[in-house]
Amino acid sequence: MKEYFQIYAWTECPYCVKARELLIKNNKQFMFCCIDESEELLQHIKEKYNWLTVPLIVKKRLDGVEEFIGGHSDLVQYFKTS
Repeated sequence: MKEYFQIYAWTECPYCVKARELLIKNNKQFMFCCIDESEELLQHIKEKYNWLTVPLIVKKRLDGVEEFIGGHSDLVQYFKTS
């Protein structure tokens, strides 16, 4: 494994669940981070990536390089173009 995806999500968010299912379908390694009870952490992550909604999806390489993907629809587009 040279890379993986990280999803910052709410447990009951349908788009968060769809993003997780899409990664499973594409046989990708990922971390699904539920931040339902962590409002300060969520705010920090939103500011870091300049993104307002969940899910927030980041592709991370083991060498520390990361690429912000966006939300569910952005992940769909990512797989269409890669």
